[in-house]
Amino acid sequence: MFYPLSLFIGLRYTKSKRNNKFVSFVSLFSTGGITLGVLALITVLSVMNGFESELKTRILGAVPQAVLSNQTQTVDDWQQKRVPLLEIENVKSVEPVINNEAIIQSAKHLQGVTFEGIYPEYYASEVVKSHIYAGRLEDLTSRSYNIIIGRSLARDLSVSVGDKVRIISARGTRFTPLGQLPSQRNFTVKGFFDVGSDVDKYLVLMHAKDAARLIRINEDQVTGLRFSFDDPFDVMSWTPPHLQQGETITDWRSTHGELFAAVKMEKNMIWLLLCLIIAVAAFNILSSSVMVVSDKSAEVAILKTLGITGKTLNLVFIIQGAWSGIIGALIGTGLGLLLSTYINEVLRFLGLHLLENASGGARLLPVLHEPTQILVIMFGAMLLSLLATLYPAYRAGKVSPVEALRYE
Repeated sequence: MFYPLSLFIGLRYTKSKRNNKFVSFVSLFSTGGITLGVLALITVLSVMNGFESELKTRILGAVPQAVLSNQTQTVDDWQQKRVPLLEIENVKSVEPVINNEAIIQSAKHLQGVTFEGIYPEYYASEVVKSHIYAGRLEDLTSRSYNIIIGRSLARDLSVSVGDKVRIISARGTRFTPLGQLPSQRNFTVKGFFDVGSDVDKYLVLMHAKDAARLIRINEDQVTGLRFSFDDPFDVMSWTPPHLQQGETITDWRSTHGELFAAVKMEKNMIWLLLCLIIAVAAFNILSSSVMVVSDKSAEVAILKTLGITGKTLNLVFIIQGAWSGIIGALIGTGLGLLLSTYINEVLRFLGLHLLENASGGARLLPVLHEPTQILVIMFGAMLLSLLATLYPAYRAGKVSPVEALRYE
């Protein structure tokens, strides 16, 4: 098979034995550095991607992603307003909801919560629906005064299915001769859900008409219309509907925006720190390439006397130096994908448990591979390795045959 001369000589130099053993060691060390950097970057970022995806699913899938309401927190004729909102791009569902803060009291404990009055037939949170492990969403019927609460909240209140709790709401307060009395009503715990996030500690689900009676609004009214998107992050780019006077739209960024901003910043910092490992390995390629040029100076001089041009010699040492980075990036990518895919099995083998679930058992690390991210890491490492060879290759092209062969 025919190879260009620069490629042929460059590949031969990668396999040839060198007079200076230290040069070989530095070259091998630089390849290992690239491999380690790419492996660590792919593994850590895949786990971080998994955590971000899990947070997005378990938190943003359970809380309102966007809510259309007004200043009085009472929306009339929501059936007519809901239909045109469903036609907005990226909007998966629009559901009526009554959302308010309250205090829940059991026989032994008292705790602040957020209750959501829903219509089960419109409820679109697949995360909550799929994690109800006691009771059913259909148990929430009008005038039944049933509720479904999170597992963590049930544990804090020391309640089980069938127990009675009292929910006290500041909205709906009435003035009496004895002063202001908050609205309150007894509810029956009908089921539990376990989403696996802080939502389990404060969310209470009840039927919308029961919630309306609790806060003393008309049974046909709701406090807002809740939007669900194909992807919760679509809220950053969607086109909101035209608002009438007094209407407002709030989304998850007002309540959970800081959390996801912190996760994004942490990912960026980890990316930067691990990229420094690859940069250090690229500097090792630079130093090893400089030493290879010095080690092969006599051979370079001979090649020049045979008529090989400086540009060809430049390509020879670019290929020879970049080969370490290319091999390191390919091996690191393969090992990174392998390690991140089986990281839970590796941790189990080592006897390490980095996460615990609510019951105290070991949780699996979430892993999500993003192909674009992996390709950027792999080709970025190759590009850094290539850039590190430019100066040594330039030095090789400037070698003077007379000076190099004077003492040979």
